[in-house]
Amino acid sequence: MSFGHLFRDPVLMILAAASLVSWAIILQCAIALWRVAREDRSSGSSLARLQAELGRNSGVDREHLLVIMDGAIGLERHRLDRSLPLLGVVGTTAPYLGLFGTVIGIIRAFQAIQAQNNMSPSVVAGGIALALVATAMGLAVAIPAVAAHHLLSAAVARRVAVWESYVAGQIGRAASKEAEHEPVTLA
Repeated sequence: MSFGHLFRDPVLMILAAASLVSWAIILQCAIALWRVAREDRSSGSSLARLQAELGRNSGVDREHLLVIMDGAIGLERHRLDRSLPLLGVVGTTAPYLGLFGTVIGIIRAFQAIQAQNNMSPSVVAGGIALALVATAMGLAVAIPAVAAHHLLSAAVARRVAVWESYVAGQIGRAASKEAEHEPVTLA
């Protein structure tokens, strides 16, 4: 069985496509996180959008402002992690696709034995090769996808924590300024 023949197999083609998709998502998310971290103090950045949202809602009571800002942070988070669920799906399903390809390869090996009534290595080699390549490809797709999914999710969570900390600090400062200006009532 030639190497080119392996990639005419539908399961292996799906795994190859899944690998390309996962690497594209990994690169896109990593670049987006890098840009957000670098640009958070510039205009048009996520942090600048959060600052603008705070400014637009400065007269709103504290509880309502927290809800508004939670929604704004959620929107910024979605911009960063919108592709991560697909990366997770690729990472969790690739081993099963590899296993499916393994089963198909073994079935082909048994069919070759039955068709030729011969158990020589040359008869079963094609099916066994397909089975081994499918297993390896399933793992080769899954391992980087799952690892990147976890690492990128953690990086997004850290960035969101920075935004939440900033917003909480701004709301806290505004509340303390308001408290300074309120008259003290003695009861």
